[in-house]
Amino acid sequence: ITTDAGVTVTFDWHSYARVIIPNTYAGSVCGLCGNANGDPYDDFVTRDGHHADNETHLGDSWKVGDVPGCSPGCSKGCQVCSDAQKRAYRGDKHCGLLGKKRGPFAACHDVVDPAPYLDDCLFDACLYEGHQDTVCQAIGAYVAACQSQGAAVRPWRTAAFCSPVCPSNQHYELCGPPCPPTCQGEAGPQDCSDASTCSEGCFCDPGFFRSGDRCVPLPQCGCVLEGRYYPRGVQFYPEPPCTQRCVCSENGGLECHPTPGCSRDEECTVRDGVLGCHPRTCRQCQVLGAGTYSTFDGHLGSFGGSCTLPLLQLERGEPEEELEPITVALEQEDAEVQRVTVTAHGVTVVMGRGQQWEVTVDGERHLLPLWLRGGAVGVAQVGSHRLLQVQGGPKILYDGKAYVVLTLPPPARRPRGLCGNFSGDPNDDNPDGGALGSPPPNCTHLAPAPSCSPAQARRCAVLADPEGPFAGCHGAVPPRAYLVTCERQVCRVGGDPCPGFQGYAAACQAAGGTLREWREATGCPLTCPPKSHYQLCARTCEHTCAGVSAPPPCSERCFEGCQCAEGLLFDGARCVLPGTCGC
Repeated sequence: ITTDAGVTVTFDWHSYARVIIPNTYAGSVCGLCGNANGDPYDDFVTRDGHHADNETHLGDSWKVGDVPGCSPGCSKGCQVCSDAQKRAYRGDKHCGLLGKKRGPFAACHDVVDPAPYLDDCLFDACLYEGHQDTVCQAIGAYVAACQSQGAAVRPWRTAAFCSPVCPSNQHYELCGPPCPPTCQGEAGPQDCSDASTCSEGCFCDPGFFRSGDRCVPLPQCGCVLEGRYYPRGVQFYPEPPCTQRCVCSENGGLECHPTPGCSRDEECTVRDGVLGCHPRTCRQCQVLGAGTYSTFDGHLGSFGGSCTLPLLQLERGEPEEELEPITVALEQEDAEVQRVTVTAHGVTVVMGRGQQWEVTVDGERHLLPLWLRGGAVGVAQVGSHRLLQVQGGPKILYDGKAYVVLTLPPPARRPRGLCGNFSGDPNDDNPDGGALGSPPPNCTHLAPAPSCSPAQARRCAVLADPEGPFAGCHGAVPPRAYLVTCERQVCRVGGDPCPGFQGYAAACQAAGGTLREWREATGCPLTCPPKSHYQLCARTCEHTCAGVSAPPPCSERCFEGCQCAEGLLFDGARCVLPGTCGC
């Protein structure tokens, strides 16, 4: 990013960022990058102007937001790498290339000091036990710094070391052009102010042009409107208040048509970088266990038997509608959830009972996390639950036992299924009245739960206790439906109330409520695998082997579950040292 004031910001989409400012800003800036006054000894200053005790104190003082479940520094058992441990990674197979006198970066040493980059590389390599992706990212940061200063870099990647992998119609170049051919450049003048530097990376093959993240032949380039490029097939609102909708057609022409604007449930705003009619609020449909469910509009019902029930059916609508056709089905046996099946964007994902850290995709087993269809569908393990997210559509959270929550933005067309029609009226959600269609013959409505004895009812009363561990959840998720489910489970079959408590805990955290420690108080312990421990607010998704190479599809919320010990990563359900991660 370059501004007309001369500020340049570069980010490699992973771990390396660089900010370049002109001298006119000297002494007038603040933050982690210091004040740019020429004195390196007064940069270690907190937001309130005091000298920071350490890096953690400095970073924590300048943070602009919190992520639930994350704390400054490491909580306990911080992994420390000694000089002897780092020495193992000073060879050419790891970080040694950075400082090698006659190595591929020798010509850059007088321009960009390699020492801090070598220190960072050695620390990361030691922390991740030499994991090659980590080493390659560290060296790549130095390459970017050298090339930004015009320093020459010789070939350093090989088939066995940091081998470059490029998408179709692209190839790797060590010193690629600063302004490679793009579809937008072909459509009009392209600003290429700094043509003196080059950069390494993947570049389009001859005869192909950059179109978003793809390279296409010129006849397949998209459209340009007011200086902004849109690939073919993309539909968009050019400006607020979202009363005109445009599409870059398959023949390369731009077509725009007036629209009625956003509905009363929506607002014209930018979310995730896209201007559109976005829902003001989402609604949840919940399967609560013991055959009980609550629709988007709050209707409480129940089904027993062994059958497959469609929770959500969203058919394909008009071409201007953004939601893809989606089906979410629930398979149960004797009112117990066995699996949740989601079909969207041409793939079918099955989340089975008791199978944490894995799903099947079109019948094939996959470990989590994973992206499907170019990021249109993402699945991850978040705490004790699996979370499936459909781009622009629903989110499905399943605890692998009894609890399922389906979160849906207000759809452009009425859904069908057990979750109801999203009309705002709970009275028209009765499945026998048409929202579901004809229920399968082997599914039956459950009879009302028998009256509980005072002793039995007390086992569930903690859910609604205004002084109990779930009190901070009541404002986010009313506990009534969960009380009904808990009493149904406990009173009908003498069952365990713990799954009901766990379901309410998940609903609370998904809705942003404040959950206190509840398992010890209710006698519902959670057993964790070796080398892991229970956390009320776990960040399991981020700490995986898969996450070392690419950002996984995680949730902004944290959920209770088992967290690997410091220095270990999830490899499926196991906690392993980074050096033993797979590919």
